[in-house]
Amino acid sequence: MRLLHGSTEKVLNSEKGLALVSALLLGTIGMLMVAALLLMVNTGTWISGSKKRYQMALDAAHGGMNFYSKEIIRRGLNGDSLSTMGTYGGILTPVISNADLTTKLTTTGLITDGTFPNDPVDVIATFALPSGPSIAVNMAILSTSRGNSSTSSNLLQTGGVVNNNSGTITPQHIPYLYEIEAQGQNSANPIENARLSSLYIY
Repeated sequence: MRLLHGSTEKVLNSEKGLALVSALLLGTIGMLMVAALLLMVNTGTWISGSKKRYQMALDAAHGGMNFYSKEIIRRGLNGDSLSTMGTYGGILTPVISNADLTTKLTTTGLITDGTFPNDPVDVIATFALPSGPSIAVNMAILSTSRGNSSTSSNLLQTGGVVNNNSGTITPQHIPYLYEIEAQGQNSANPIENARLSSLYIY
């Protein structure tokens, strides 16, 4: 009976040790699962926030590119100098000189060809957001292909040429082509940025 009682105690002690190890193992697994879940939630929150901030920079770059092509380029071709265009309520900051912008608008070239103005930024548009940091958009003309569009209207630079008394020869319309780049950037965190390139036809 003593031997049997001693064996029973050994079995019970072994079962208690096994239960303790199992409980510790299950507890560790549970803690790891909770930690993994918290990491996933935090990662998802960070990705969502980064995407939102990137989208803000991208939207600002789109707006800046539309503003530059439809306002600055159009007015520049109509004869307005950059310094006389104003700041549009503090939004626009000129960077390039009047002469270099005129050259970019009216001369065929590329900023890396050695003769075309190599200014990487022509103007900066800063958009202040009411519920967040401001977004600065750097804009520039990278290359120009000169056409025969009139710089003062939508007509050609030269009118029709009279061939004879029976008709008029109209020259083929060749538009100006501008390669434009716009980069939107969070002023408080430059890592959050978006860059766009487009071809503007005038």
